[in-house]
Amino acid sequence: MTTAQIKMELGKALEKINDQSFLEALFTIINTHSDLHAYELDDIEKSILNERRAEYLEGKVKTYSRSEVKRKIQKNTSK
Repeated sequence: MTTAQIKMELGKALEKINDQSFLEALFTIINTHSDLHAYELDDIEKSILNERRAEYLEGKVKTYSRSEVKRKIQKNTSK
C-alpha cells in the first residue's frame, strides 16, 4: 500500500470513529510526528530580525557576555 493510499484509508476510518478520547490520543500521536503546528515567522518579524542581526554584525548594538549578565543579575538580586 502506498503512502497516499494509507492516508486515504486513515481518513475514511477516522470519519467513522466517534470516541473522543481515542481521537484525542491519536491526535497527540500524530501531532508529535508532524510539523502541522510548527511556528513560522511572518514577514514583519523576519524583517525585524534581519535588521537587528545586521545591526549586531555591524557592531551597532551593545551586547553582554554570559558572565556579564550573571554578574549583573547577582548584583541586582543581592540588594
